Amino acid sequence: MNKDESIHLVSRWQTNPNVLAQQMKSEIVLLDLKTDLFYELNQTAARLWQMISEGKDLEQIRGQFLAEFEVSPAQLDQEIHDLLGLLESEGLVIPYESK
Repeated sequence: MNKDESIHLVSRWQTNPNVLAQQMKSEIVLLDLKTDLFYELNQTAARLWQMISEGKDLEQIRGQFLAEFEVSPAQLDQEIHDLLGLLESEGLVIPYESK
């Protein structure tokens, strides 16, 4: 299964426990402790990170974004898909596993 397919099959993500996050105004800075790489998330990506951190599933995230931002559902779906694909490919988020 490629990463594109996994995004459609996973309804909930979690932040990687090896990643530290720090809020900086409307952005979030991430530090991956395994790679020592820093990432800066803009306001939209930071909001997605916050909702993932809160344990929201994709439907909840989608609904919250539609309520907070003026964006078409189709455009939002593509942007969420692209952003989750990027976060997953960098190892910053992983599929949710119940504890």
